[in-house]
Amino acid sequence: MPFFPPFSLSRRALLGLGSTLVATSLGSANTQAKTASVLKPPVLKPGDRVGMVAPASNAYEPEDIQLAKETMEQYGFQVVLGEHINDQYGYLAGQDRDRAADINAMFRRADIRGLVTFSGGYGCCRLLPYLDYDLIRRNPKVIVGHSDITSLLLAIYQKTGVVTFHGSSGLTGVGDYAIAHFKRTIMDTAPIGEIAKPPAAEGIERNNRLVTIVRGEATGPLIGGNLTLLTNLLGTPYEPDTRGKILFIEEIGEEPYRVDRMLTQLWLAGKLQDAAGIALGHFVDCYPKEFQPSFVQTLSLENVLRDRFSSLGKPTLYNLMFGHVRENAVLPIGINATLNASQKKLIVNENAVV
Repeated sequence: MPFFPPFSLSRRALLGLGSTLVATSLGSANTQAKTASVLKPPVLKPGDRVGMVAPASNAYEPEDIQLAKETMEQYGFQVVLGEHINDQYGYLAGQDRDRAADINAMFRRADIRGLVTFSGGYGCCRLLPYLDYDLIRRNPKVIVGHSDITSLLLAIYQKTGVVTFHGSSGLTGVGDYAIAHFKRTIMDTAPIGEIAKPPAAEGIERNNRLVTIVRGEATGPLIGGNLTLLTNLLGTPYEPDTRGKILFIEEIGEEPYRVDRMLTQLWLAGKLQDAAGIALGHFVDCYPKEFQPSFVQTLSLENVLRDRFSSLGKPTLYNLMFGHVRENAVLPIGINATLNASQKKLIVNENAVV
């Protein structure tokens, strides 16, 4: 199923103007609006109606929408499709105002208890000016997704204070580990506890091995998502505030020098220095391309991460179980967490829904 490739290809085109955003973001740092007070949405339960919307890319094949719907139905939800979910406009799931209208409609409807997203890809940034943030704040509901959906989650949290959830979209596909994390975070009002710890494996683990880059412990609200989208929001009214927060980051399909460039932009904008701690997830396929590498000599991904984060002195833990992976943990944006990089733990200290 052609799910992953559109992310790396479409996002790469976005970075052509990336370096020009640095000066803009630095200039706006002192005027950045303070995030609204935190609002926890109501818990989701089996039998609840949830709206499925497509804020970014369209369905590559019509059956993909049915597949995404069935993915969310496995939690016991009744899935209601957005009016424009089948729309197509080039690489987008319809016109910007229509995609935004579907989101606004789901927050407006009293019978809809939460929102899930069809897929990422590209397009969420385009619809941010058309969302009704006052409506969303008056009707807080769970909304979950990842990758390009990062910009939607961060904008809603920044403008309304409503807790949003970085987790798998419907088309992603999930395994038992991801399903359990979804239920614990979104369908239970108890304190969440330790999250994003890789599943137990026999013998010496390599692919999901937790790596401490900087030892130490830090506590603060969770903020973050996909690296490309975090960078794209700099200099906009939706720019994430990382001050005193646990910044979590993941990525897919970018060569090490591109990861370096985006992390450096966040560093130049003060976002890394402002964070209390850094939680790094999976960076999938972030290696030099085998047949057409951009450079003859290169740093490895781990070299880049150590180089960019070690000097900050912030507790930093790498390879937590979230990102473009089947076993994708759900991270609640705005909820207080403790990162213990020395003990290789990320613990959410409270509940995320009420």
